[in-house]
Amino acid sequence: MNNEQNPLNPCDILIIDDYPDNLRVLTAILAEQGYRVRKAINGKLALATIETQVPDLILLDIQLPDINGYELCRQIKSNPRTYAVPILMISVQDKAEDIVRAFTEGAVDYIKKPFQPEEVIIRVKTQLMIRHLYSQLEDQNQTLFEKNNQLQLEVEQRLQTEEALKQANFKLQKLAFIDSLTALGNRRYFDEQLPRTWRQMARNKQFLSLIICDLDYFKTYNDTYGHPAGDLCLKQVAHAIHRAVKRPGDLVFRYGGEEFVIILPETPLDGAIQVAKNIQLEVEQLHLLHTHFSIYQKITLSFGISCQSPAPNTSPTALIIQADQALYDAKTQGRNTYAVYSAPSPL
Repeated sequence: MNNEQNPLNPCDILIIDDYPDNLRVLTAILAEQGYRVRKAINGKLALATIETQVPDLILLDIQLPDINGYELCRQIKSNPRTYAVPILMISVQDKAEDIVRAFTEGAVDYIKKPFQPEEVIIRVKTQLMIRHLYSQLEDQNQTLFEKNNQLQLEVEQRLQTEEALKQANFKLQKLAFIDSLTALGNRRYFDEQLPRTWRQMARNKQFLSLIICDLDYFKTYNDTYGHPAGDLCLKQVAHAIHRAVKRPGDLVFRYGGEEFVIILPETPLDGAIQVAKNIQLEVEQLHLLHTHFSIYQKITLSFGISCQSPAPNTSPTALIIQADQALYDAKTQGRNTYAVYSAPSPL
């Protein structure tokens, strides 16, 4: 195992992808970090280069011209020489079944195209560190077996290494809940937090409000200014939303694409409306021009707001549906506004 922190002995990373642009982008990202990068454009060449020298880490595209990426992953993991090499699957697909299958076949992580350099770097570094720590654990276990007179010292070293591994895994798990572009919570984190907050509000007999907001004419913005400008716009809007949502207990997520969602515990309808107005003001102050097909000539948001007092043993599904319906109503009203769908107040 190469030591990634030793500049004289950099880690060896193999990229398996038949698309030249992907190879170029990934090679540039990784080479800049000091890694030694090898490339293969199909499964046959990949197996040949692995046989010549086992890499420290593999980035494997699911779609290859001669073999399915899942099958290639299975072959690599079935070889005793290469079973421990961490494999990060890369794909344009982000469906749950694709991700689950990648992990089932032995992959340790999954990166969606197009690549975000920061995401690629942290995921690669984390997996290399985890592999290095596992190697340390194996070495220490062997030392413990062979040298009983150094038992106490070896146990302490093992505990320290296990703690480092635990922290590395914790960081990786945290990364799984963060949207790499905006640094907000992602859809997966929202799906976990909303039911939890719903149950808490049911116990406390408090209102729970939900806001779903959407950038108006964002597809046109991307088509006009390009996707890099679109990504920058999403980042700026995300930060504006985060600034507008003041209370520590309120939660902001990127819901998907150009949609954001805000969970507002202990918040009645009038409070949720005020939060939407605060967000609208923050976004207006960004002065993000959108002159093509936007009647307002700037980036604006539409808001759908729902509010309920959760009952025990119920789910928040209706709250989401109602906020989504309200968002639709706001768009039909001309956009750059909010609409409300509120359940009847409890008796």
